[in-house]
Amino acid sequence: IHGKLGKPGAADPLGVHGIYQRRATPNGKRIVKMKFYTPANPQTTAQQANRAKFAAAMAGWGSLTTEQKSEYNERARGRGLYGWNLYIREYYQNH
Repeated sequence: IHGKLGKPGAADPLGVHGIYQRRATPNGKRIVKMKFYTPANPQTTAQQANRAKFAAAMAGWGSLTTEQKSEYNERARGRGLYGWNLYIREYYQNH
């Protein structure tokens, strides 16, 4: 991955590449540079099953007609959701 944030181990002569976070302190706000890290991805059986289920749910949403999606959008509006959020929620509850 290349870009404004750089990547771990890449040349950074000025020491400016990275992700910054603004934190509140008793003396005001302070900018802190976060350390690079590689997130864990254990790829357990349960994790892979959940990813497959989510992929199936998204494929199901994509195969709906415009009218069906509109119905989900209408039902979701009163709940503060988007139609695809409601669809995924119901898909998870039924599968």
